[in-house]
Amino acid sequence: MNDIHLKRLLPTRSIRLSLLVSVVAGCGLIISSFIQAAVNRPDQLPGAIGQPLAEAAAVSFPNCRFGAGGAISPTYAVSSLNLGWYMDWGTQLAPAHPNGAEYVQVVRLKPTEGGYTFTPALSVLYQIADQNPGAVWLIGNEPDSPFQDQLLPETYAQAYHDLYHWLKQRDPSARIGAGSIVQPTPLRMQYLDRSLNTYRQLYGQSMPVDVWSIHSYILREIDSSDPEACTAGNCIEPPYEIWGAFIPPGLLGTATRGILYTYSNMFDVSLFRQRLIDFRTWLRDRGYRDVPLYITEYGTLFPYQPFTGDPYYDELGDEITEARSITFMTQTFNLLRTATDAAVGYPADDNRLVQRWLWYSFDDVQTFGGALFNPQTGQRTLLGNAWANYVQAITPTVDLLAVRLTSDPVWVDGAATATTTLYATISNLGNVSAALPLSASFYAGQPDSGTVIDTALITIPLAGCGAARVVTATWSSLPAGVYPIYARVQVSGTMTEIEPGNNLMTGQVLIASHRIFLPLVRRTLP
Repeated sequence: MNDIHLKRLLPTRSIRLSLLVSVVAGCGLIISSFIQAAVNRPDQLPGAIGQPLAEAAAVSFPNCRFGAGGAISPTYAVSSLNLGWYMDWGTQLAPAHPNGAEYVQVVRLKPTEGGYTFTPALSVLYQIADQNPGAVWLIGNEPDSPFQDQLLPETYAQAYHDLYHWLKQRDPSARIGAGSIVQPTPLRMQYLDRSLNTYRQLYGQSMPVDVWSIHSYILREIDSSDPEACTAGNCIEPPYEIWGAFIPPGLLGTATRGILYTYSNMFDVSLFRQRLIDFRTWLRDRGYRDVPLYITEYGTLFPYQPFTGDPYYDELGDEITEARSITFMTQTFNLLRTATDAAVGYPADDNRLVQRWLWYSFDDVQTFGGALFNPQTGQRTLLGNAWANYVQAITPTVDLLAVRLTSDPVWVDGAATATTTLYATISNLGNVSAALPLSASFYAGQPDSGTVIDTALITIPLAGCGAARVVTATWSSLPAGVYPIYARVQVSGTMTEIEPGNNLMTGQVLIASHRIFLPLVRRTLP
């Protein structure tokens, strides 16, 4: 059988194939050797899950947790999806904000001899930054993929450094995202480790990251140079079929394979969850636990009827169907909304593993499964109907969280007094922004019996999904000693919270009478 190359802008395909090779702008991967057979179209999904939600009953708001990827046609009723954010793997000077959804900018990278280049040009990036203050910027799209940005990990460290500082100098409020690896596997984390080590060696500090970004497909990692690799359409494992995410640039010298996932693994929710815990553990161990994690692309990828000719089957003989995609999507939504881990989760989001996630795609029916809209009709697919039913059953919420309370280390000599600065970290666990007015009050003493030190007004709305902010207060005339303190974050006006019981945080201030100078000890992270 011949290889069929299916590119996003050239959607040529054959009805009958046993080898499928795909490269798209948003998904740097290759999928091959689907078991093929000619059967009738699958039955329509039973029950209400495939039926459109009655639009009159819809609760429409931008839920910051949920995102989708691709170009949005004006004919698509995207308000039914309650999108909080979206991206198209590029940049826009004046992006649309359908139903209030946020647009995420992506700077694309490309290797050159001895270095890298990026798109768009720096002058254009400056224009975009000026017109979109506070935007989220992702540096690169799958730099670990041989089919996307394909940078050596050492080169990625340099590209990230340059673009991070150029964008921050232009817009200090910009939020810069690193990573965007194909999937959170040990091989991909090894790629990131090499980037982090290079960054520290070149610039003498840890890589500064506002947002960590991963894709979370479940794809095989193997290269054609692997001694057990198999490219024949009828090979039986082992030897191992070549498909999936392949090997990151720069790692082939030490590895020709990573994890050899199977086709059915792509729908494995337990595996999906465990890899998120693994990546969150990786973040904690490298000093990034207090950084939010976005899944900036995930889905099922395998195409299915009615957008294919003949159906595809996994290695177990089970057909790839839209119903399987619906089940996987809703199960991962349940997981992502609730999964926490007290040891590695993001503290500002009540230890959730992931803060935001983005489904692939709006309408890529020619190449992959998972489309929410039919580009020929402009209507939602059955999967899109399931999405709408799911998200419109969720209500908009605000939930302020008192994360932690700290102070500057201070010492005094003898009977002198000191001034210290208090820091209260607060966040919003809800799925919509917390409107003003907000405030954080600092108290000396024990909760509910102390005296007010100061009240700090919050002048910028606090976004949801674990978005955090630090507010400060000054406490003066303190002699040496230990002082209990607490702080309470409060909402005013007509806004209500779903859980007002988590608005209090406690701590203590130490005004030391002695100090000790210790030698500097530095540990180099792996």
